[in-house]
Parts: sequence; structure tokens; C-alpha cells
Amino acid sequence: MKYKCVNHLDKFWFRDAQMEKCEYRDGHMTWLLTGAAARYNNPSNETLTDRYMDMAQVRFRNAVITRFFLEGSRYYDANDVLQQEVPDQEITPADYEKIFRLFPGSVVFWVKEKGPSAGGVCCCEAGIDVTDEESGETSTYWMEIEYEKAVIEWEHFLNKAMLE
Repeated sequence: MKYKCVNHLDKFWFRDAQMEKCEYRDGHMTWLLTGAAARYNNPSNETLTDRYMDMAQVRFRNAVITRFFLEGSRYYDANDVLQQEVPDQEITPADYEKIFRLFPGSVVFWVKEKGPSAGGVCCCEAGIDVTDEESGETSTYWMEIEYEKAVIEWEHFLNKAMLE
């Protein structure tokens, strides 16, 4: 890959990026994303404008998923009276692979670095919207990942991005 950025997730815009692949094996997590952008302050971005990237590969080295859950929901009637509450559903390590198979074609809407943990490792949280093709319903999965290093690589910059 031509461009590489290490431990600077805050220098990228992942909102509305499409996840093409998600793998978690032997302590390493890899995402392939389209529609992500390098921010104006990204060390590899010489134009000082937000720019889309072609296929971006995000690799988390020595990654540990510390929390993984399906977001719950609340349903209200027209009078704003709570009708039903569905709690968050924790995802167990045995189900990680099954859930990751749902991610291709899904939309990443949140990736945010968090402060380092007590052990000094890096940490981020990610939100991924998965839409069921049959029902059209969208489910939101949240992951908190601790990692030693986050490496983002891509081959080309694309058009200028108009980010919020």
C-alpha cells in the first residue's frame, strides 16, 4: 500500500464507510472499508482538505474485544408512552465469527479513540449498522477494542470529501 498511518484513528472519517470485510483472528482484527476519508490534518494528506480514500485496510494489532453488544431499543406509541424496551444483548466470543459474517455491506457510523486503559494500550469504540436484507430492519452493533497498534493503509486518494 502506498499510504500508511499508525495510531491516528482521529485523523480519519469513518462515518458512512461501507465495511467490505471484518476478520478477527489470533489477536488481530482487520477491516476493509470503502468510503472512508482522510481528514485535512492526516499526516499523509498533503492537500489540507478532507479526501476520500479508495479501499482502506484498518488493522488492529494485538487486539482484544473488551465489549461487544447488539444495541437495544425502546418503542413508543404516538403519545410518547413507552410500549416496549429491548435491552442490549451481549455478544459472546463464541458468536463473534457469526456476527462478523453479517458485516460485509454494512455501514460503519462511529469509530472513536478512547483514552488508554490502565495497561497503557490504545482503545477505540466502533458502531456498525447492519441491515437485514429480508426485513429491511437495521441493527446496531457496538465494539470496544483494546489494541497495541492501529495501522490504516490505502493506495490512492480520491475526490475531496464534504464532511459534516
